[in-house]
Amino acid sequence: MDSAIEYVEPSVARAMPGLRLALTRDFPAPYSMSARAIFELRGVPFVPVAQVGGGANEELVAWTRHRNAPVAVYEDEAPRVGWLEILQLAERLGSGPSLVPADPAERVEMVGLVNELIGENGLVWNLRLLIMGLSGPERAAKAAAQNPMYAQYGYSEPAREAARAKATAILEWFTAHVRRQHAAGRDTLIGSRFCAADVYWAFFSQLLSTLPDADCPMPESLRKGYDRVSDVVGGCDPLLIEYRDRVFADPLSLPLVF
Repeated sequence: MDSAIEYVEPSVARAMPGLRLALTRDFPAPYSMSARAIFELRGVPFVPVAQVGGGANEELVAWTRHRNAPVAVYEDEAPRVGWLEILQLAERLGSGPSLVPADPAERVEMVGLVNELIGENGLVWNLRLLIMGLSGPERAAKAAAQNPMYAQYGYSEPAREAARAKATAILEWFTAHVRRQHAAGRDTLIGSRFCAADVYWAFFSQLLSTLPDADCPMPESLRKGYDRVSDVVGGCDPLLIEYRDRVFADPLSLPLVF
């Protein structure tokens, strides 16, 4: 599909000044979309750099030593790839209301919550392991021989079974947290003020409950995979999606472009 984003190739972006942000193009990649939203909400201008999901991305590797997205490169500083270091860069370069709570206790809570959702061995990590095994052990083994992501995630049948238990436990904990917030009359994930945690949940919630095709087109096989893995972990509480939808109504917007 045609993208509304004007991407620059890595070999060109490498010589440009300012912030360059490598993003997965033409695909609803939540890590890329959330990173872009963080910089946009902080009012930080950047050059979108093309990364191809699952591709070799040789030019990007030659420049940043990273094949995947997002990768944020500001001036001649070291590339940033983790969600927290990207958020911290946006906080430093941006202006206006911060996306990080000022209260230390709430700040610690936000970092811990987001890490449980999208950090290494968190909810999304384990959901991806489950998705890798949806086709069954034999097909998964064949896919693992061709796709390096299986090795990167440590895929195996025992790992997949452990992932189901881990993902279910995190989702149950997160649901209980959102219910407590709701009972306290809060429509945000941390305290009573919008922060980065709300942004990350909005984009990554699609692994458990996809947006309509008009708002986020994606391959039908991917949509079915998300639906199946959601069933594996017991589905997603509608309250979590209500929170997600409020964020997409404001300050984010639909349809998504990538």
